[in-house]
Amino acid sequence: MNELTPLGLDKVQRYGWTMQDKQGEQCQINKNLLLVNDDYQRTASASKILEIASEWSWIGCGVIIVAKRDGSYWVIDGQHRVLAAKRRSDIKEMPCIVFDVENICDEASGFLATNTNRKPVTSHGKHKALVVSGDEIAIFVEKTFNNLGVGIRPTAHRAGETKSIGWAMRRAADDKEKFIKVVSICFDICIRDNMPIPERLLEGIWILNSKCGNGLNDKRLEGRIRGKGGRALLDAANKACAYYAAGGGAIWAKGILSELNKGLINKFTMNGEDA
Repeated sequence: MNELTPLGLDKVQRYGWTMQDKQGEQCQINKNLLLVNDDYQRTASASKILEIASEWSWIGCGVIIVAKRDGSYWVIDGQHRVLAAKRRSDIKEMPCIVFDVENICDEASGFLATNTNRKPVTSHGKHKALVVSGDEIAIFVEKTFNNLGVGIRPTAHRAGETKSIGWAMRRAADDKEKFIKVVSICFDICIRDNMPIPERLLEGIWILNSKCGNGLNDKRLEGRIRGKGGRALLDAANKACAYYAAGGGAIWAKGILSELNKGLINKFTMNGEDA
């Protein structure tokens, strides 16, 4: 590993590598001056904070990555360590590397760069940061969910909530209009059945919308989906997984289609075949 190519050329110049920002400065900052922005940070874990606070290690702490914006210090990486330090009377200052940023978008982008490169970021955490950083698809998904009343949660338990933010980002990028239609009907039938909105239902109906005739523009198909409800269609998707010993959107859609066709003479077909 070196700075030059086999021909002796500087790799930065040869390959056009970029430098996205300037180096930060190392300094000690009073722990009470360090702020955490909940708009893009992952939800803090109380148990993790307590674990760090009760067995503090300066080696384990390392340095806190901080963005300085408008004279305030915002934690980009290290919120659990900072929150743990605030519980201890014997810690006054934190070792930090401070980067000057112009706005919260740069700050959120820094969070993404730091956490994506160093450790996994959940889909939910990544989506929050993308919204703040100005990502078009993330903002569209957030707006659509807010307009419909869909709650985005890392773990969805209540009616109308979903944790399928990764699915939402992918499918909204594919087709915004279809995305709104699919999420709308899934939200309605799940609210009625008092259940969260699972990805199996979202993706299964997405595929039916794409491959079953005119999809949700077919009022008969839409009415049948609404008539069956979220619980029955999710059960059908689960049964299809068990029957085929496989998963994925095509299997979920096949199970849902089978449930929709029960008792019908004029059956719905997916690419010309009924389930």
